[in-house]
Amino acid sequence: MNNTTTFDPRALQRLSVGLLGSGAIYAALPVHVPLPCPLLTLTGIPCPLCGMTRSVTALFRADFIGSLRFNPGGIFLVFLAAVLLVWRPRVQLQVAVWVIPIVTLALWVWNIGFNPTFA
Repeated sequence: MNNTTTFDPRALQRLSVGLLGSGAIYAALPVHVPLPCPLLTLTGIPCPLCGMTRSVTALFRADFIGSLRFNPGGIFLVFLAAVLLVWRPRVQLQVAVWVIPIVTLALWVWNIGFNPTFA
């Protein structure tokens, strides 16, 4: 049984360009259209990704504390995208399957228990 997920390096680079480009463009826009979270709207409970757009936008505006407050995953995601864009791996990257639910759970605990924007 294979307990890893494999990612194609070229696909990760395209995804990184898309993330960094759209984050920079969105941060530069004068008006932001609200992107409501379906889980938060229906239940009042923030999902693990709630605050991620605001986190990335704050990071592109050099507001590191604000970015961390909205969702620490935004800082990690932008950092990972930048590393993958510069590093240019030549082999497929493998991630243990158990990492994904652990990260998801950690972000959910942050949003429910510690995120000041949802308290």
